[in-house]
Amino acid sequence: MGTENRRHWPSRALCLLIPLAGTSGCVYDYPETADTVTARPADSAAAGRTTGPESKPSPARPYDDLRILAREAENYAELDRLLNTVPGPALLTEVGPLDGPLRGFGTMEKVQAAGDYTVTAACVGASGATVSVGQEFPGAPFQPVELALDCSGTTSQVISLQQGYVFAHLRLPGPGDTPWTGAVGGVRVTR
Repeated sequence: MGTENRRHWPSRALCLLIPLAGTSGCVYDYPETADTVTARPADSAAAGRTTGPESKPSPARPYDDLRILAREAENYAELDRLLNTVPGPALLTEVGPLDGPLRGFGTMEKVQAAGDYTVTAACVGASGATVSVGQEFPGAPFQPVELALDCSGTTSQVISLQQGYVFAHLRLPGPGDTPWTGAVGGVRVTR
């Protein structure tokens, strides 16, 4: 290295290190929207606890609580067991959470052959929910079948479907700010 290069080396190295040092400790904290819900306070207090005399617990983020994630996984396994007790190939199957920030479901599937179909719905980990299943046709009154679930087992009903699309929608039991508990619900339509 020449004398000229040695003299500028520390400033060049410093210029390269400043961007690295500036980003190495960055934490990006995106604020929650008003309609996003976090875990229950009892569950989030331990997760967000810090040490020090002036420290306050930070709120847990949705889906940060491993206990609720484990409970939700167990609930989905039980829901799958309940919904698969009905024999026959499924025309439509959908599941989703009953509470928390990403709750509910809605789906549709094409009915190839008109006929009688069995709608089976269940929920696990909550006191109840409602699943609506139906078809909509131009000029015909819209009258979906609503199954009220009490989460103690499955609820089934035979309905007649025409060719076209059938939809299934989980109507949620409470307002959008319900705490996340891991409760789940689902529906299965079979021929």
